[in-house]
Amino acid sequence: MDMGQLAMVSCPSCGGLECIETPEAILDNIYSRYMACENCLPDPQLQKYLHFSKIKQEGYNNNPCVGCGKRHLDVVMADALSIMIEYGCRGKDSCLFDVGTPLISVGYPLAFPPRLRSNELILIADNISRPVAEQLIRVPEIKGVIKRVGAPSQCVGIQDTDCKPHTYELLSGCDIRCDVVTSSFGELCIYKSQSKIHIEFGRASPSKMQVLERLYVQGHLMQRVVVDGFCGPGTLGLMCALAGAKRVIFNDAWKTAIENTLLNIEINKNILGFELTTYMDTSTLPDIGENAIHVASAEGNSIVMDVFHGDFRKLKEIIPDFDICLIDTFPSVDPAAFVWNDINGRIVII
Repeated sequence: MDMGQLAMVSCPSCGGLECIETPEAILDNIYSRYMACENCLPDPQLQKYLHFSKIKQEGYNNNPCVGCGKRHLDVVMADALSIMIEYGCRGKDSCLFDVGTPLISVGYPLAFPPRLRSNELILIADNISRPVAEQLIRVPEIKGVIKRVGAPSQCVGIQDTDCKPHTYELLSGCDIRCDVVTSSFGELCIYKSQSKIHIEFGRASPSKMQVLERLYVQGHLMQRVVVDGFCGPGTLGLMCALAGAKRVIFNDAWKTAIENTLLNIEINKNILGFELTTYMDTSTLPDIGENAIHVASAEGNSIVMDVFHGDFRKLKEIIPDFDICLIDTFPSVDPAAFVWNDINGRIVII
């Protein structure tokens, strides 16, 4: 097995071992991962709003680089559009912008269009069928195809325990991807089931990291007890652990979020220095939790973590005193409805 993969950690989406790379392997080559090599052709400069018929007429080279085997993102998207037009889910006057939302498999802020190798792109598209998705997955660089459900502004996941989940549909391939989350106190890799977890770009939302960095500078994280009340894939709680918290309590009512959090605790364990112990098979959990269920713990290097699945409002009944409680709800949800009263700690709304 390649040292870039974690032994015994299989992908929760496709079951393979190639999807889950170690943070060490990712961070070692992150800045060169999507760069062109000396043999790569120049940027094809395909115009995003030009009709594809005109792009074909002008011509473009869709061959992989003879040196690194990568292809430019626009070339990959052009090949995808060609298939979509052929199978009738896009019109002949469509442009590259009409293909969908491309997500690189390991996300971090780029100052240039990426050059892609095999299985490095997940495509989120509107108005697409499974047969077309199965054709798109034959494009070497495309790892997975997700059908968008609803408006792009609708957050994927659940807004509250009494709400119906809003999810996209994985039509073909694998939807697991990773974001490199950076801060003034370090970096971690956060994996997400992208058809069921909302999309965040850049530093997993710069404003969120700015809140944590401010708390860190003010001394509110080092050796403190932190509650990540709406943890999603565990981003904020794990970054608090990196910042020196002595205990982090994760909670989310969405089962997929808990599964992603456990994966991210496991894959970042060498950086943070702990071992994970799970108390139950997450497949037995309900999709939406009510009573807070203690799912797992992690301990080591002067830090303890606990993972709960359930309604945040019921978590108050079973957790000890804390120093900081992070509330990170969807933009459309009023966080005031979840603020605890009569507490021995500080609520921070993200």
